[in-house]
Parts: sequence; C-alpha cells; structure tokens
Amino acid sequence: MAGEGLFFAGTVLKNNRDLIKEDMAREELELKKEQLELQKQAAANKRKDARKKNQPKALGFSSSSMGGELGARFQKDVLEYQKRVNASSIDESSGSVEAMNLRSEDESGLTTTTNVYNEVYKEVLANRALAQGNSRNSLGTNENGGYVFEDNYASFLEAIDSGMSATDALSQFPIGQGAINETKWENPINALYKDKMTLKDTDRTDGSSYEEYTGFSTVSDDLEEGLTPDKNGNWNNPYFKDIYLGEKGLVSANGVEEMMSYPAAFAFETRGIPLNGEDTTFTDKLTPGSETYDADLSNEYIKYIKQKSEDKAKIDYPRRETKGKTLTKEEKDGTALSQDKIDFFMGASEEIESYGLSELKVSPNFGEDVTDAGIIVSLTKSSPIKEQGDEKLKEFNDLLSVSNSEGTDAPAEGKVSWVGMTTSGKTVARVEFSGQSFLIDLADIASERNHVKPGATTALDLFKLAEGGSKSSSKGNKEKVSW
Repeated sequence: MAGEGLFFAGTVLKNNRDLIKEDMAREELELKKEQLELQKQAAANKRKDARKKNQPKALGFSSSSMGGELGARFQKDVLEYQKRVNASSIDESSGSVEAMNLRSEDESGLTTTTNVYNEVYKEVLANRALAQGNSRNSLGTNENGGYVFEDNYASFLEAIDSGMSATDALSQFPIGQGAINETKWENPINALYKDKMTLKDTDRTDGSSYEEYTGFSTVSDDLEEGLTPDKNGNWNNPYFKDIYLGEKGLVSANGVEEMMSYPAAFAFETRGIPLNGEDTTFTDKLTPGSETYDADLSNEYIKYIKQKSEDKAKIDYPRRETKGKTLTKEEKDGTALSQDKIDFFMGASEEIESYGLSELKVSPNFGEDVTDAGIIVSLTKSSPIKEQGDEKLKEFNDLLSVSNSEGTDAPAEGKVSWVGMTTSGKTVARVEFSGQSFLIDLADIASERNHVKPGATTALDLFKLAEGGSKSSSKGNKEKVSW
C-alpha cells in the first residue's frame, strides 16, 4: 500500500543531557577527592613528622662514679634499654601510650639503679680507704680475717647477677652491716663504783673479822656531778648524757617486772606516770633546752638516779665475813663449823641466782634441798629477811593477813624447802607459804637442825654456820649478832 509504513504516533521528547559536561564533572569530583585525600595524608605526615621531631632520644647514663665491677653491669643494662628504645620507636611515634609508659619505666629504673650503685661504691671506697689507714682495726672482720664490708659487697654483686634489683639487693645485703666494730657501751655508774670503792678490814673482840666497802658517798657526789648538765645543757661525759636522757641504761622500778629507762622509772615511781614512746610531756621537762624544761624537776631526777644507784651498789658491794670467831670447845670437838668451812661459805660463788632483790650463792655446793626433812616453821610478820626487797615483803604480809583473816593472830606455818646463803653472807632458808616462797633467816630456825638427815652435809654445815651467828641470852632466847 502506497504511503503505508511504520510510524511513531507518540510525543517525541528532546534529550537535553550533556554527556561531555557530566564526564567533566565526574572527573572534577574525583580530582577533588584525590586532592582532599592528599591533603589529609599530608596533614597526617606532618603530624607524624612533628611527633618524630619531638620524640625524646634515648637517655645517656654514666657509670664513671660506680667503679669497674658495677659500671660493667650497669652499662649492660643501659645497652638493653637503648635496644628497647630503638625497637619501640615506631610505636612511640604513633603515639602508643603503652610504649611510652614502658620507656618511662625503663628510665626510672635506670635512674634508681644509678643512685644505688653510686652509693654502694662510695661506701666501699670509704671502707677501703679506712682499711689502708691507722683506723683499720675499727673495721669488722670475718673468721678468716677478711673484712665484712667486702663480704657484703660480694654478696650484693652476686644478688644483682642473679636478677635481683639493685634496691632489693642492697636491702638484703647492706654494705655497712657489721662493717664497723661497735664500741661496747659501758655504764658509767658501774665504772664509778668499780674505780672508787675500797675494802676496809675490821676485827671484832671475839677474834672474828669482816671487810666492808667504803666510798659510797664519794661515788654519789661524783655521780651527781656527772649527771648534771652545764648552763648550755651539755654533759662532759656522753655516757652520762645517755643515761640522763634514757637513751642507754636500764633500772628496776618498784611494781614493774621489766627493767626501764631512768626517765621512765622516775616518772612511774615518783609521779605514777606510765610512760610510752609517744607521750613526751613529762620527759620534756627533764630535757635541757626544751620549752618546758624544769630545773628543779631535773635536780630531783638526778638525786633519784643517785639514790637508786647507791641502793643497788650496797647490794653489789656487801660486807663480808673474813674470819670466824675464836674456836670454842664445841668448835674444837667438831660439833661446830670449822674455819675452813666458814671461809668456803664466805667465798665467791661461780653462779648467782636472783631472788627478789636478794642474790643467792648457788654453785658449787652453797645450798641444798631439804624438802624431805619435813621442817615446818612458824611465820610472823618479821620472819622474811628485808634483803628480799619491799615487793616480796608486801607479798608475804598480804598472804599473812589472809591467813589471819579470822583475827586469831595465830602464827602461820611454812615448810622449809631449801637452805643456802646470800651474796651478802647471810644464811637463809627458803620457806613455802600459801603457794609462794620467801627467804627467812636460817639463824631463826637453827634448832631445826636435828631434822636434817646426816647425809645432807651442806645443809648441816649451813645450820652450824647460822647457829654460830647467834648466841643464847640469859633468858634462853636467840639473840642475833653480826655475821
């Protein structure tokens, strides 16, 4: 059919897209993205460079002042540290907190080690210099004659080589421990009595004699002078200063079992103040130069020390019998103690045993157990010897009061368990009473000798000695005489 064919009957839309422009836009977008990425990378590189530029270099540590042995060990540690710094530089430059903390720990440890090594070597050098001088005898030595400080130094080095830190090694093996021989502290009070006391012999009309120490008052005057500080609060003798301030020296105080410093004993016995290490309110009053220093209290304190010392010295330096009386018929026929036996009992004992304030001779053969003899004795308030001290006397009187609580005032009874002698030359018997034991004068119960078994030689001799120290009065009562 003419004129027939395909045809489009719809609306024809015009294509307005400019493909070239779209491509250009896309290219421009990509370019801008690349530029932004480059700028971002450049900024990152700049920050990295800045960190790298500001990153601290590995510290340099010197070993010049710690000697060859310690220096070699130290430089080995420094080398390991520098290797770790180089290995962790990348992490540090990236801002790793962990890497920077590890580095800081390394440097802190090396600084501590430097200080310890320097201090150790300085002390070793000082002791080695001392070993070359006139004071070498002041250095402590081991059983082979080597110096103790060198042993300590060798142990310190060995501990370090085993992996121990410098601080721990020094704590376990301090160089100065035992390096210097410590001067033994001597109590100046004891030295005064030792130097000033003298023995005086005295004869009795019965042919016996004794010796006693004189010089107590002289020592007391010297002691008071030595303890008194000058107007500037100083002492001529540092040992007296130690005693006065309570830094050295101990003394007993009534009512307290443990020995105490002199200031503490003074506070407790005179004021009833129990001192401890924290409260110095009272002792400050005794210390010259303190704001609360009390001169009158200080003088009282010095007299207190003097009196305590003299009381103790009178026990330490007792009167001693040196010769028995002229032999009587009884002594000649063997019923009384021989002079040889008297001399033995009045002699020194190898061992001493404290009993209250008394001191008993115990070796050899100065006393004997007589429990099996079954000796029962009557006890009164005056039975215990005063030498035991106030504390034991009070204990006895308290028990005696309980025993007589019904008001009968009947004598209490005790069992004799042992007889012996004190260092002052008094024959005594130890009596068990109400679960406690006390010393009484053996002369008071001399008549009980017949209860002692013949085999108890020492006990029988002591009874004879005690009986020789008393005599019968015209009324038949025992009257004490001096022994």
